[in-house]
Amino acid sequence: MRGRPLATMAILTLATTSACTRTNSPSPTGHAVERSVQNSAAPVVLPDLSGIAESVQRQIRERDGALKQTLQRSGATAAEQAAAYGALGRLLMAAGFSKDAAACFSHAEALVPEDMRWPYYSGHVSLRLGDRADAAAAFERALKIRPSDPMSLVWLGEAYLDDDRLDLAQSAFQRALRVQPSSAPALFGAGRIALAKREYAEAVQHLERALAIDARASAIQYPLAMAYRGLGDTAQSENHLRQRGSNYPVLRDPLMEVDEDAMLHSAVSFENRGMAALRAAEFDLAIAEFIKGLQLAPDDTSLRYWLGAARYASGDAEGAFREFSAVLRREPDHAKAHFSIGAIYDAKQQRGKAIEEYQAAVRGDPTLPEARVRLAEDLRSSGQLAASVEQYEAAVKLDPSQVDAWIGGAHALVDVKRNDQARDWLARARTLFPNRAELAVLQASLNKK
Repeated sequence: MRGRPLATMAILTLATTSACTRTNSPSPTGHAVERSVQNSAAPVVLPDLSGIAESVQRQIRERDGALKQTLQRSGATAAEQAAAYGALGRLLMAAGFSKDAAACFSHAEALVPEDMRWPYYSGHVSLRLGDRADAAAAFERALKIRPSDPMSLVWLGEAYLDDDRLDLAQSAFQRALRVQPSSAPALFGAGRIALAKREYAEAVQHLERALAIDARASAIQYPLAMAYRGLGDTAQSENHLRQRGSNYPVLRDPLMEVDEDAMLHSAVSFENRGMAALRAAEFDLAIAEFIKGLQLAPDDTSLRYWLGAARYASGDAEGAFREFSAVLRREPDHAKAHFSIGAIYDAKQQRGKAIEEYQAAVRGDPTLPEARVRLAEDLRSSGQLAASVEQYEAAVKLDPSQVDAWIGGAHALVDVKRNDQARDWLARARTLFPNRAELAVLQASLNKK
């Protein structure tokens, strides 16, 4: 019997497994000022802002106005002018105008060359522009001012590594580790350098340490798997390959600690902040951020959906149902909204209505494996075994990591007396999940028949 906790988990699973975080998409056109520390006299001209939200346009223009006032004010110090350039540059960088942000940081650096923030930010915008050589030069300038800055050293190493300058990258990461021996990002970098040099034992040592420090950094898993493969340890290599992902080690960076989305007053930014709060289980904060976004864009169904998810997670099932229903009134085929209403019906033990919603979710998005798993489970519980097997098969084809689909599918195949198919199914499942006791018990029981 599934209750509200399981339904909450099902709804919030979509927040961690789907690519739901959106980005601001500024127009690529504009009047960018080329970066030049030596030529600080060229004025900064705002880019074409027509492609971004009006609220963000207003922010940028206000920040530009503040810069102009500072520059025109008699007696304004070089530090004050640099700070005004830097503030506009940070906002432009957050909005995606990297070239224009670079021009601002160039002015700031020319005005106060002893402030390492300005070359540091220049390095970041150069990375975003794909100019690794310029990024490395900027981080080197920052390190001349603050030689032991661990963030600059890690980013310098990344810039050199991306540019295939392995020896320089290795030196940067080693310097970072001398400053912070337990830095997972630096260990991750050092491990990848060792892997590139085919020093597999050293790579394993660095990467295992990085993973021990930051276990959620699933991006470590793939190079670690390759290092074990290089050592000839196939079992360990396959184990880490199954766990590979895209979460990089967390780099605590005081200069970049202000979330760029937090600078922007746009529906997309409020959604991204709400999503971060939702994943952190800060449900009241998530609700507040989604509501702010809806005040700017009341017809935004993505914001409305995630507001419903946050309300449900906070214990407000009725409020969540209202939000999901509002989404479906605007987008009748919204798969996630159907899925979430199905989960709410499941929690109320209204299986027939839940099945209808899961079926609608599958029609709306045939590639949503979570909907197929929940549909399969309810079909199996209601005695529709053949139909449930079809959904379990579709789910594992879409996403082999859905362990519940493998377990439920095995049960369903046994229930319909398709024992040979069940044996094959379990053999495949055990290769993916060798430590799941449920699968081992099922396989042992089936082998006795």
